[in-house]
Amino acid sequence: MRTIIESTDAYESWMRQQTDVSEKSLTKKHRKMAEGPFPFLRATFYRWVEQWPEVCPQLAKRDQDVLLAVGDLHVENFGTWLDSRERLVWGMNDFDEACDMPFTSDLVRLAASATLAAEEHHLVTKIEAIPVLLLIGYRACLKAGGAPILLGSSGRDLPFGLPPGAPEDPKEFWKKKLNAQDSPVISANELEPEVMEMFRAGFPPGAKLEYRKQKKPGGLGSLGRRRFTAVQGDGAERAAREVKSLVPSALYWFENRPAMFSQTASLLQRAIRDPDPYFQTHDRWMLRQLVPDAVKIELKDLPEDGRAKLEPDLFQAMGWETANIHLGSRRPRDLSAALDQLEQEVGEDWLAKAAGAMATSTVEDHAAWPEPPQED
Repeated sequence: MRTIIESTDAYESWMRQQTDVSEKSLTKKHRKMAEGPFPFLRATFYRWVEQWPEVCPQLAKRDQDVLLAVGDLHVENFGTWLDSRERLVWGMNDFDEACDMPFTSDLVRLAASATLAAEEHHLVTKIEAIPVLLLIGYRACLKAGGAPILLGSSGRDLPFGLPPGAPEDPKEFWKKKLNAQDSPVISANELEPEVMEMFRAGFPPGAKLEYRKQKKPGGLGSLGRRRFTAVQGDGAERAAREVKSLVPSALYWFENRPAMFSQTASLLQRAIRDPDPYFQTHDRWMLRQLVPDAVKIELKDLPEDGRAKLEPDLFQAMGWETANIHLGSRRPRDLSAALDQLEQEVGEDWLAKAAGAMATSTVEDHAAWPEPPQED
């Protein structure tokens, strides 16, 4: 088994062959990886695909469980968006690493990320309760046949409650997203023709656009890949779209499958989902809208009051939404049968044990990660 340093060097060398990479953003990513096991996990799906068959061989060898999975799933890979009828939808919002893996990998990674977040005191829910809550939500979704989670008036009774969603303050949102230092204005000539065409398709014909380069994008897993923003108008009438480069999942790097492309579009086409109407994928790029309503979950921003009630509902919702994605590849009864078989063959605590083992592996890798140099 390679060390984490060797694994990182190999993966990043491969990524440079897939797309142009911002070395400054990679340096930022390395610095954030050192901050703790939870951000380390978020940034290193390439390490997960190496460790998964070694740490959880009993689950990894179950070929009958393979489907089109999220891959890089974790507890901050959820948020809100507006659908075509301007209803607020809650669900998964990052599919860069979509790939063919056992459905159990998504559940284990989700539970492992929650375990690490709890150990870093970002959660109040007891660690042993988290896998149970995730599976309650997952099985409930299978029983219902799948359904998107609409906040406010969903039209379906869900076995958990979620707050209606709080959009960011528009002034603060645009101030952050269009900061002149982190998101400087660039000319159209600096954009590839493919990116220009995606921006044109994302706005009304003839729209006057301002283009920006993102120097400090959010997220961790995709840090290093290029991102650009196009903005129309200003003030309350402002609209913006972000384009981000896509590369094939790290799984296909690990398996040495050079002919594979990004599976993001395939996963979104299959999943049970109320889509963001502005979300597009095209070959090597992904486009999405930037609006104050599209809020990404960050554990530090969860309200302190009522956390003990909110967190169990959130975990059930995460399990439900994970099932929504998997139901794009399997029938509900097949996934239910697979879960029953797992409990019989591996044990009812299979998820808790696997999540604990992968969390421990992540902690060990993080301990071996070098302290980064001080930021200039």
